[in-house]
Amino acid sequence: MNTTDLIKAGRLAATAALCGATLFAGSANAERLHEIRDRGTLTVALYNDFGPYSCVGTGGELIGVDVALARALGEKLDLKVELAGFGAQDSMDQDLALLQDEQAEDEWDEALLERAPDLMMHVPVDPVFQERNADYDIMGAYFHEAMAVLYDREEIGDLGYSVNTPDPFDGLRVGVEMYTYSYTMLTNGFDGRLRSGVVNHKNVPEAVEALLAGETSAVFAPRGELQSALAAFPEPRTSLALSELRDLFRTDRVRSDWDVGMAVKAGNPELSRAVEEAMAQLVADGTVERIFNEYGIAWVGPGEEYRLARNGNGPAGVTRTGLERAQLCRATMPAGLY
Repeated sequence: MNTTDLIKAGRLAATAALCGATLFAGSANAERLHEIRDRGTLTVALYNDFGPYSCVGTGGELIGVDVALARALGEKLDLKVELAGFGAQDSMDQDLALLQDEQAEDEWDEALLERAPDLMMHVPVDPVFQERNADYDIMGAYFHEAMAVLYDREEIGDLGYSVNTPDPFDGLRVGVEMYTYSYTMLTNGFDGRLRSGVVNHKNVPEAVEALLAGETSAVFAPRGELQSALAAFPEPRTSLALSELRDLFRTDRVRSDWDVGMAVKAGNPELSRAVEEAMAQLVADGTVERIFNEYGIAWVGPGEEYRLARNGNGPAGVTRTGLERAQLCRATMPAGLY
């Protein structure tokens, strides 16, 4: 049984009925958890430029889906939550090193904490990645993400739930965020047949704004980022649709869909169990889905597939439109929304 099956079949069902008090039950060996309880504060590491999950908002504070989830975890565990924003390193493996107590002097900004965070949000839950990073316990999947394309059905036609060929985009201008996986696939994949039509953007919200303005015919990016970027606009046209790219963007070395969870430093089994059980309860009681929906994202559970009706709850399946200004990232707010 793989990791996703284990979580779905066992942990989520078994822990959903646990009461809050049992989340802290454990042995005296759980030193990290004991320290957290003594402080009364759980310190959570989040990316500071990864909208809509965690970013600096228009008011200067960290906002986003993962920020809201971190605070919900704190409430479930009866702990205060301290947020530690950080910039992404060259790889996820390097990002995880921020959970180590032995930090280089310049690893964290002075504004951040001297003590390493207890928990990191938005970590891929994957057995190969876990094996490569045995110094950390990766668990608590709470979302399933996939590479996707946002497009206009009136121009391209309905592509269905998943696109398996680059043919519909031949000769079209397609938007991507520069230096992302989508950028790499569209400029170097498919024998270069889509390269001439690639339009580079600084971020996904900018690419979506260009699509809405008619400057491109499609945008390629992770599904959650596409839906939230579209949801920022008050009245996106109803002909927009979204399809996943599971086979089209899958390679022998890179997955095109993955579960998203959390990580703690290895050797803290009670802390790992506590946050995993708390997240399972938040999934079971609908809190996780509600938080994703608040940012316009149709929540897909770990190991599940995106299967909204083609019209969804709104254009491209977004769960709401016209996000509040306080929900938008300061660095990536579309120019048309200022």
